[in-house]
Amino acid sequence: MAQRLIHVGADGVRRVVDPDRIDEVHPDRAGAKTWIWLDLTAPTDDELNEVARRFSFDRVTRDDLVEDQFPKLERLEKHWMLVVHALAADAHAVRTVELDIIVGFGWIVTVHAEDLASIDHVFERVQRPNFAADDPRHLGARITEFVGERYLPLLDDLDAQILDLEDGAFVGDPTVLADLQALRRDISLLRRVLGPQRRVLEVLLRSEHGLDERARRDLNDAVDHHDRLVESLDTAHQMVSSVVDTYRGATAEKMNEVMKVLTVFTAIFMPLTLIAGVYGMNFQHMPELDEPWAYGTVLATMVVIAGGLWLYFVRRGFIGGPKISDLARPAKAAGRVGRGLASAAALPLRVTTRVFTSDDTRE
Repeated sequence: MAQRLIHVGADGVRRVVDPDRIDEVHPDRAGAKTWIWLDLTAPTDDELNEVARRFSFDRVTRDDLVEDQFPKLERLEKHWMLVVHALAADAHAVRTVELDIIVGFGWIVTVHAEDLASIDHVFERVQRPNFAADDPRHLGARITEFVGERYLPLLDDLDAQILDLEDGAFVGDPTVLADLQALRRDISLLRRVLGPQRRVLEVLLRSEHGLDERARRDLNDAVDHHDRLVESLDTAHQMVSSVVDTYRGATAEKMNEVMKVLTVFTAIFMPLTLIAGVYGMNFQHMPELDEPWAYGTVLATMVVIAGGLWLYFVRRGFIGGPKISDLARPAKAAGRVGRGLASAAALPLRVTTRVFTSDDTRE
């Protein structure tokens, strides 16, 4: 287990202390105006029991620290416990790690199974005198704020990936489907975690847990981060589904093009096969067989029939029509269809007149 301990004195000075000296700096001995932050990484059950004994955790808190928990908030007799999920530092897959935040009078304890970039960032910044953390409750609010900020870079990458996959879906790239499924899996994982986590933070913001104005402001920022995350993930989920439908449409169009070409060739060769069949019946008395011009005439007739049928199919639009990939490109003409909102954004400003009633009047 890795332990880190920060002690904040009555004069506001913050210093890193050896975790073995926790009894010396504990508020029960050091004074009511001091407070400490103990951070635990991957503790064993015995180590958790020792920490629980030292901070007088009840049975419910001890069980929650040992078992895997979903985002939740528990108000207990001497402290409150907040369970959130932070983004794991994994370059190969999107994962979340449970982060337990227990806040009492004069102390805060954070427990997580592996190193977290958000906790490391707060631990480094909390040692600076200008970092706002007035008390353990305020520090807990700042931690949730940075946990939410850690997810935000995913949104930009998510938008870029969807746009790239959309381009591949228009041309029916077969590698797109596997990437779409991986993206959908990651989006589902984040939605399953961040949705309940946002509701938990909203409950904490509205509840009476001794949060001062600065702590509520930082906690409100954390809620805003989660609102943006959840709304963006919901939109991305719908966009991924649309890209999947586009890919299926592009592949169906390719198959349809193949079937149309085969059908056209079949239709063209049917009359040619009929003519060849007639002159291949080997009857003894056939008028054209003895004529010198018969062979060339029959071949010319077959060419005329084949060319005429081909032109007929082209004019009817059976072959050579527009494709989805062609429609995805910007239109060369000045028309507005197929160009998104760009043409609407270029329109001149149109002033609308509103009829005000007496209820709409503002002083």
